[in-house]
Amino acid sequence: MKIIQKGNYDGNIIDTVIENRSVEDVETFLNPTDKDMLDVKKLHNMELAAVALIAQVGVGARISILVDADADGYVSSSIMYQYIKKLDPFANLNYILHTGKAHGLTEDIMDKVVNLEIDLLIIPDAGSNDHEALDKLITMGIDVIIIDHHEIEDISLIPKKVIIVNNQTELNEETNKDLVGAGMVLKYCEMMDQMLVDKFAHEFYDLTAIGQIGDASDISKNEIRYIVFKGINNIKNKFVEEVLMDHFGSLDNIAPKDFSFSVIPLINAMTRVGKETEKDLLFRALNNIGADEVYRVNKKKKNKITGKFDINEVEMSIYEYALDICKSVKTRQANIVKKILTNLRENIDNTGGIVIGILEDGSNLSITGLVANKLATKYQKPALLLYYDGENYRGSGRGYIKVMPSLKDWCNETKLVEYAQGHANAFGISVPEENYSAFKENTKNIESQDIVYEVDLIMDEDIDKNIILELNDNKYLFGGSFENASLAFTNIAVDKRFIKQRGQMLNIFHKGVDIVMFAAPNGLYENLVNNFDAFITCDFVGEPSVNSWKDEETPQLILTDMIKVNGAPKKSNLPKEITAADLVF
Repeated sequence: MKIIQKGNYDGNIIDTVIENRSVEDVETFLNPTDKDMLDVKKLHNMELAAVALIAQVGVGARISILVDADADGYVSSSIMYQYIKKLDPFANLNYILHTGKAHGLTEDIMDKVVNLEIDLLIIPDAGSNDHEALDKLITMGIDVIIIDHHEIEDISLIPKKVIIVNNQTELNEETNKDLVGAGMVLKYCEMMDQMLVDKFAHEFYDLTAIGQIGDASDISKNEIRYIVFKGINNIKNKFVEEVLMDHFGSLDNIAPKDFSFSVIPLINAMTRVGKETEKDLLFRALNNIGADEVYRVNKKKKNKITGKFDINEVEMSIYEYALDICKSVKTRQANIVKKILTNLRENIDNTGGIVIGILEDGSNLSITGLVANKLATKYQKPALLLYYDGENYRGSGRGYIKVMPSLKDWCNETKLVEYAQGHANAFGISVPEENYSAFKENTKNIESQDIVYEVDLIMDEDIDKNIILELNDNKYLFGGSFENASLAFTNIAVDKRFIKQRGQMLNIFHKGVDIVMFAAPNGLYENLVNNFDAFITCDFVGEPSVNSWKDEETPQLILTDMIKVNGAPKKSNLPKEITAADLVF
């Protein structure tokens, strides 16, 4: 691997990071304002959609909200649900959940709609390309409002009676294409605020922040940044508060990426593998439905005297209980992934430059991306996890940047795929059966590239934990195109006694810093320790973090990559003595 420092380091790591990302207006970036907020009236159909909903609520119409199956979908629908309840606490309001991991007006959803009495169906974060299903809804006499951010394939196919507000269409006088489903619903609520005496939209910035972060929008843009900052500094949703308190112990110093390691993965796990009753519980917790209910749950707790586990009945609020169920579902998801990996052993082709796994059935298609990611880590190469549906091999791709910068682009460049859509190294793919053999043959021509890491700072023969701590104190800065800080520590003499491995997690402790590699490749630990030297020399590249445990904070470097440098450490590089800081485990 090759390491390059992006720019000059002037002694201030925060200034260096900002300069490296070419921020033009530093003051606005550090303190985002509402000066760039989109004028909601300039979004096509926005006023029409607002008037239509207010009118429907006013006449007591039967309204249903379709909850799309991801974090953005859940919070978008939650904002919509709560706003309508603010308009009229007695509104005739219902919601529809997907049975599995799906989007938009699926056959399953259409079957549910048929069995419901609906005057108005609101579809947040989906529906823009479901023109055939929309035709059926209009034929059934159901009014439809779509509030979405996904690109529209052909807007002329959408029935004229459907009111659609979408920031991607060119029909807008002015737009912000970085707004995701939650951001668009917030704008919709702001439009209704302008028409009403009471104002409610400001109560939903926390949920909007979750959607903007969960759908990977560019939160470095001022309007998105303003929304996200306002959201993380004004946590009002009780379920979100419960999750954050459980995960971090405090609502202080919450950063955008903290949502990505707490509430967002819980919601996404629920949408993938949760039962419908569990999904319903989550939606009710997000929306204070049944807030006064008390749940009695049997919990195991170790008896300090006997050493055995006693079963105690515990009373929980709906927020505590929903969090408890979400954790169980996330564990279930992990177990399903593990089982699939075990069953895949006989159906993995590792002969080419891309490892390809073939599922025997389509029962777990909702987690193909998670399994593909495990394959990429295990085999240290890009991975595809596919299922043959009778005509095409469909599934997910996960890249491995040490081999190529974009697996998605490589797949599309073969001209053999029906589609490869999504992010560069996390996407959905379909390969027609007649092209599959040729596609596999192409993977044999892939050669690994020499990876080059551009970092904010290279420190040679030393690790400065204060720099890590300072970057972590300013973690709120990062997100979107303002990518996380990256550090390189080169020619570091590591005492082999402080190299530990637990499962697939590798820990190297050096000068009070915990250098961590999650999902370490097979054989790495043995390669580091199986020699006669007391010390080995390594180069590390990673992102700064802090592990908080029992009121103690340990600086961390979360490894992107590492390499053992040939040759013994320089004498000047060897630690003069082992300190207590090196003995932290």
